[in-house]
Amino acid sequence: MTNTDKPEDQSRDLDKPRLLQAIELILADPTDIKTATLKLLNQYEAKYGSKKGKEEIQEMVAKKIISNYSYFAAFVGGSTALTGVVPGLGTVVATLGGAAADTALTMKCQVEMVMALAVAYGHDIEKEEEQRICFVVAGLGAISEAGKQGGKAAGTKAFVSMVREHLKGPTLVVVKEVFKKVGITFTRKGLEKAIPFGVGVVIGTATNKVLTIYVGSKARDFFEAS
Repeated sequence: MTNTDKPEDQSRDLDKPRLLQAIELILADPTDIKTATLKLLNQYEAKYGSKKGKEEIQEMVAKKIISNYSYFAAFVGGSTALTGVVPGLGTVVATLGGAAADTALTMKCQVEMVMALAVAYGHDIEKEEEQRICFVVAGLGAISEAGKQGGKAAGTKAFVSMVREHLKGPTLVVVKEVFKKVGITFTRKGLEKAIPFGVGVVIGTATNKVLTIYVGSKARDFFEAS
C-alpha cells in the first residue's frame, strides 16, 4: 500500500496507528501476492475446469488460501525468531517490542490472505483502493472475532453490511480508524478480555490459526457477495 501512496496521502500518513505502519513495513508486495494467487487459480482451472464451474473453483481456491495462511499464522508467534526471514521485521521488533510485533506479524498474514482472496474473486490488488479495502476487511474480521467474547461475532450478512458501511467513507481514513481499534483490542491488556481469540505468543499459536480462519471465512463471504 505504501509503494503507491500519492504525495498528498503521504502527508496524511503521519497519523497512522503504529500497528498499521508496522504491518505495512513487513507486508509482502501485492504484485507477488497477485501473481501467486493467479498461478494457483490457473492450476485449479487446469485440473478441475472440465468438471467444475467458475464459482466452485473460486471456492476451492479460497479454501486452499485460507488453509495455507492459517497454517502459517499458527507458527508466526515469537517474532524475534523470524527477523532474518521477514524483511523489515527487525525494525518492527525494535520499535514496538516483541508482543506488539507478534500482533503485527499475525495481522500481516491476515491482510495478505485477504488480498489473495480478493484476487481469487477477480479484484486487482495492485490498485491502492483495493489494497485499502483488504486492510479494512482484515481489520474488521479480527475485531469481530475478538468481540465474540462479549456476545457473538457478526454473521455473514451482518459482516458484509458492516464492511460496506465502513467503506462509504474515505478509505484511507477508514483504514486508520479500523487499525486503531485493532491495536486497542489486541494489546496485552485487551488480550486478557479477548481470550481465547487473541493474537501473538501471549495467547498461543492455536488461536492464531483460529482467528486467521475466521478472518479468511469472513473475507471470502464479503468477496463472494461483492
